[in-house]
Amino acid sequence: MRCLRCTTSIWVHSMKIRIIISLSLLFLLYIFGILVSVNNVNKTTAALENLLNLNKVEHLRSTLVQQIMRVNFDLYTAHTPYSAALDDIVENVESLDNLASRCNSCHHAPETAADLEQIEDKVDEFKRVLSFYITTSADRARVEHLKREASQVGDALLAQAETMAQEASIGVARTSAKAFADIERSKNSLYALIVLAGLSGVLIAVNLTRAITRPTRELVAATRRITQGELGYVIPQTYREEFGELACHFNAMSASLKGSYAKLEGEIAERRQTEKALRESEERYALAARGANDGLWDWDLIPDTLYYSPRWKAMLGYEAQDFGSDPQEWFALVHPDDRQELETKIALHLDGTLPHIESEQRQRHRDGTWRWMLTRGVAVRDEQGRAYRMAGSQTDITERKKTEAQLVHDAFHDALTGLPNRALFSNRVEHAIQAAQRRTDFLFAVLFLDIDRFKFINDSLGHSMGDQLLIAVGRRLNEYIRPSDTVARLGGDEFAILIEDIHNGEEALTVVRRIQKDLPQSIDIGGHEVFTSASIGIALSSRGYARPEQMLRDADLAMYQAKAQGKAQGKARYAFFDQAMHDHSLASLHLENDLRRAVERQEFRLCYQPVIDLASNSLAGFEALIRWHHPSRGVVMPARFIPLAEETGLLPPIGRWVLREACRCLARWRSLPNMASSQAFSINLASGEFTPTLVANVRELLEEFDLPAEALRLEITERTIMGDPESVTTLLTELKNLGVGLQIDDFGTGYSSLSYLPHFPIDTLKIDRSFIAGIDSNKENFEIVRTIIALANNLNLRVVGEGVERPEELQALMNLECGFVQGELYYPPLDAEAAETLLLEDGGRISRSD
Repeated sequence: MRCLRCTTSIWVHSMKIRIIISLSLLFLLYIFGILVSVNNVNKTTAALENLLNLNKVEHLRSTLVQQIMRVNFDLYTAHTPYSAALDDIVENVESLDNLASRCNSCHHAPETAADLEQIEDKVDEFKRVLSFYITTSADRARVEHLKREASQVGDALLAQAETMAQEASIGVARTSAKAFADIERSKNSLYALIVLAGLSGVLIAVNLTRAITRPTRELVAATRRITQGELGYVIPQTYREEFGELACHFNAMSASLKGSYAKLEGEIAERRQTEKALRESEERYALAARGANDGLWDWDLIPDTLYYSPRWKAMLGYEAQDFGSDPQEWFALVHPDDRQELETKIALHLDGTLPHIESEQRQRHRDGTWRWMLTRGVAVRDEQGRAYRMAGSQTDITERKKTEAQLVHDAFHDALTGLPNRALFSNRVEHAIQAAQRRTDFLFAVLFLDIDRFKFINDSLGHSMGDQLLIAVGRRLNEYIRPSDTVARLGGDEFAILIEDIHNGEEALTVVRRIQKDLPQSIDIGGHEVFTSASIGIALSSRGYARPEQMLRDADLAMYQAKAQGKAQGKARYAFFDQAMHDHSLASLHLENDLRRAVERQEFRLCYQPVIDLASNSLAGFEALIRWHHPSRGVVMPARFIPLAEETGLLPPIGRWVLREACRCLARWRSLPNMASSQAFSINLASGEFTPTLVANVRELLEEFDLPAEALRLEITERTIMGDPESVTTLLTELKNLGVGLQIDDFGTGYSSLSYLPHFPIDTLKIDRSFIAGIDSNKENFEIVRTIIALANNLNLRVVGEGVERPEELQALMNLECGFVQGELYYPPLDAEAAETLLLEDGGRISRSD
């Protein structure tokens, strides 16, 4: 740009010289024309003055003639009053004298000058004669003489004036011709000068126009195009000298402008983007500040003054005038336990250790309460990194803190009873374990409690009553412990108690005995008097536990052992954990894993125990019994794995396999010769198999293997029936409609079903082996069996005695007219080949193993 300015200056200076030279030439030309015109005008003026003077002479001559003629007329007229005309004659003579003098002063030809002199002389003489005439008017002769003399003089003067008039006429013609010639010449010269000056001006204007206007116009057009945004526009460099250089630099300027504009556009776009982002950020911050309802603070570190926004003060209940600018006013409100942390975080941020300030502290409200505040801030630093200003916000998080405290409480406490939950209980057990690791004499115990018959109470009175029972139990358990101990609800009807700092297991047992003594006392729930008890498992820390879940696991195992004892000995039992329980638990876990693989590997087999008809002493059928052929454990009995299969959900596929395998075997055996058509298969069904799909499954199997329905007998336990009598009755009816035989297995060991028994579509009652054993010597068992047989006979039901192992037991059953028996006395469960051999060899005849 500096170069462009220099070039433009040089160009302007050069063009200025050219313009000055051109205008100077034009000016000189005009000066020359003016001088020529002035000269011609002077000549013309002189000629015109001569003409005017000649005209005046002619006028004077005419006037002089008239005056002389009038004088002469007056002289020769009779009785003329000379005195009256004398003054006019004298005046005319003086005028003629003056005119003669003026005419004599003109530049005429010598002849004219001489004529004028003669006229002047004549005038003088005429004046003299007239004077005499006037003065001698008394002498008449003299007057006459003077009249004649005056008349002669006048005639002479008239003659002389005529001569002068002729000469003046000739002079006027000559002077006029010359004057007109001079005027024509001046006019032509003036026209020529005007034309020459005009042409010169036009040529100069054209030259200047071509030299200045055209490139200037192009420069203006180029400038206009650049102004309109067409940056980078180029002027053709066809000019020489200054305009060519100007075009070159203009093009360079245009290119530079284009580049600069592009760069500027980028910078503007970036700045606009930055401004937009900043504006959006400010708007977001303003909206966030308003939305968050935060208070703001600004700390000028150099004068150590602190600005508090009105909202900041209002959060603590103060007015705008209640605070100054001293930072200590803020710190004075901070809780003593929180102040050091806040000041430390500020100091760490100021020295660059922390990127920003974020601190939660309690601050005293004007009403005296403590409010939780979240303080955030960041410092502004100079080039050396020193903080000179710091600003931030303050948020009231009191409600959040309350919510967090509530959430923490809810996370570690049971929502129903308000007791600690499993997480908090485990945490406290962990602390107790750590204390035991620090102190060898520190002993504690964990009690695991399960409410007996809670499901029955919950189902009978409803879930809300069950919840009230749990609350009452939790409240009562808290009464049995010290403040340092912990009662927790782990879930459902399970509770746990942590008893810390005891000397031996007897102290824990004291708490257990108190629970078992007082807990069964009646509890009033919604007008219902409820009695309950608890099975308790006890785990002592003396075993050296490392994790709380291990101790809870062992206490749980002990609780299940107590429940198992309760089934045999009554409710409200307790048990201490021992290693055998753990080993049994591990064995059950391994057994579960093996059971899952057994289903996949088809490790199950069916064996068949004959059912004997005592009336004909013949084979009445078989009961299909499942056995698990474990690759390492050997044969595992159903009592060992069926309950586990029910718990793990593996029973349905096992049950389907048993039903299919039994039907397949029955179909094959029925095709054997001498096979009695009355023989049938009995198949046990677990409670998990007794579902609506059972009917469809049985129907499909009967059709698939072409079996008569009466050849299949399904056994269900009394407990399964009484679990849901109405729905079970519906399923039993559907099965009975298929023609399938129905039997109640282990009758007398479950819930009392005597009132429902007439309504069940069953065919057979099977007496459990626990009643058969010792029937010959146990009067109670004998009476129970007798009653069952009598009941069956009254209801037209068949009776099968299970587990007959001694002849005395068989004889007792025969005496009671029991129709069918099965047991080791006749045949143990046989594999498929042995059972088939029995059918083929004996043709249904039986033998006893006695």
